[in-house]
Amino acid sequence: MNIILFGFKGSGKTHFGKRLSFALHRPFIDTDDLIIERYLEQSGQQLSVREIHQVLGEKTFRTLESAAIHSLTSITDSVIALGGGTVLNPDHVDFLRKIGQIVYLEAGFDTIQKRIFDQGIPAFVNADDPVGSLRKIYQERKSIYESIGARRINTDLLDEDGVIAVLRSIIILEEPPNGC
Repeated sequence: MNIILFGFKGSGKTHFGKRLSFALHRPFIDTDDLIIERYLEQSGQQLSVREIHQVLGEKTFRTLESAAIHSLTSITDSVIALGGGTVLNPDHVDFLRKIGQIVYLEAGFDTIQKRIFDQGIPAFVNADDPVGSLRKIYQERKSIYESIGARRINTDLLDEDGVIAVLRSIIILEEPPNGC
């Protein structure tokens, strides 16, 4: 079974995904890396996800993201971290449910704001009002994330080991015993 992590940018998807994959001796896949690889293959240019988003625009970026998501069809027993906008597409959510257990990593706005702005202003935030536009996007996405009905872990309430322990318990609860 795959464990698939989603949540807002800065919620810890990649961080906790890497830690969990190490602890479980499972492959780690970050869909942002898949997007970067696909863009490199198509264009011959090595760009970051942010730069790809800026070059392609929202609609074409989401098409590239969709192709990356659907490339996971035959992936098993991996830890997968999704981009923050991936689950905004209900078709992606339906597909992801078929290939694994999806888990919402939740973090409060203050945590997200600090983590994001420590790395600079992302492409999806209005540079003229970064905090206000981030808050608006956060609120919009939060309601969508919460409506998905996935397992949920609030990363503000647990330390790192606690988050990993909860993720491990999800896998134990979801996987059938050997021989079944």
